Amino acid sequence: MRQRPPEPDVAQHREQAQHNEDLLNRASLPPDWEVTVRFYAVAHWVRAYLKKALKVPSIDTHEHADQLLYQAGVQRTIRVDFKELRWASQDARYYCVRPDPHQLQRYKQIHDRLRSFFEPKSRP
Repeated sequence: MRQRPPEPDVAQHREQAQHNEDLLNRASLPPDWEVTVRFYAVAHWVRAYLKKALKVPSIDTHEHADQLLYQAGVQRTIRVDFKELRWASQDARYYCVRPDPHQLQRYKQIHDRLRSFFEPKSRP
């Protein structure tokens, strides 16, 4: 049986989001990895925000994060963007979909919009 590591706190989620974004800025990634790294950066911004805003001890799944975003009253457009980026990442990882340059630009815009929304709200 796998023993899970300790649940990251707000600061650790923020650090991991920044770490993922540093990778985006330093490396030329294949399209499938670019969308995946963008999603996971945002996933950590979302978790940092939710842990700070709702004081939840853990967030077990991306679906749980979706539910908590709704509970926190996050506007629908932000929640839809988060889902779109998640689905694009899943398509890349599990269905071998490689986003084209136009799609990558859209995912970058979504990432930037989500980061701009969640990062300031997760600051200490």
